[in-house]
Amino acid sequence: MPRQDEEWPEEGEIVMCTVQKVERFGAFVSLDEYGGKEGFIHISEVSTNWVKNIRDFFREGRKVVVKVVRIDRSRGQIDLSLKRVTEQQKKYKIQQWKQRQKAEKLLEMAAKKVGKSLEEAETQVVEKLLKDYPDLYSAFEDVVVNGRAVLDSHKIPKRWADALYDLIMANIEIPTVKIHGVITLQCFEPNGVEVIKNALSQLQSSGDGDGRIAVQVVGPPKYRVTVEAEDYKTAESLLEGRIQAVRQFLKGYEHSFDFSRTK
Repeated sequence: MPRQDEEWPEEGEIVMCTVQKVERFGAFVSLDEYGGKEGFIHISEVSTNWVKNIRDFFREGRKVVVKVVRIDRSRGQIDLSLKRVTEQQKKYKIQQWKQRQKAEKLLEMAAKKVGKSLEEAETQVVEKLLKDYPDLYSAFEDVVVNGRAVLDSHKIPKRWADALYDLIMANIEIPTVKIHGVITLQCFEPNGVEVIKNALSQLQSSGDGDGRIAVQVVGPPKYRVTVEAEDYKTAESLLEGRIQAVRQFLKGYEHSFDFSRTK
């Protein structure tokens, strides 16, 4: 499997661990991303509340997300904390861990497909991609967005690139977010229906590839608008620009227009 670049974690880093042994005064864990190095979570670092039974928090073999508190390399000691990890940090780490596992599985599948070992995958694929990406999954996401050229530009051997590209495109999707709103639109011109149709068509005229917009008739004069993009900032910007385009188009026509955000 792809190696961890650093031999030791940093103090303050959020890490994924596997519980190895539970004692009355704390739990011993192995750091999954650092070669299984041993760490310790003292009972005082388990919860902000009083811990009546430490086994309410730990079981052998369970994965836990913890924060690195102190490191003593001379003694090989890593002190960890469960209580200092926020819910947001925990969710992000779990997602990151799942992505790493998925990327490594795809690499393993590609290696079998081309008849190579994981050691060869390390030098022929991983090392080349990690020069420009923080992790393997990020590189694979870029392949989904920008195509086979990502692999070719990093001089991934053709057989590897062929196998990886097929696997990546079949198994990785870029996560998106959606925001919604409702347009209330009436036009009092003789050709009002045609004006409304053309006005709403402005929502589809972004041409920038940053997101997708769908319009659904709720029942005249109401129309539901859904914007899908890679993140909320992009979605909000795209929606604002398209609503402004509709308003601009309607200038010169006798009309009423209102837009409101919905969940």
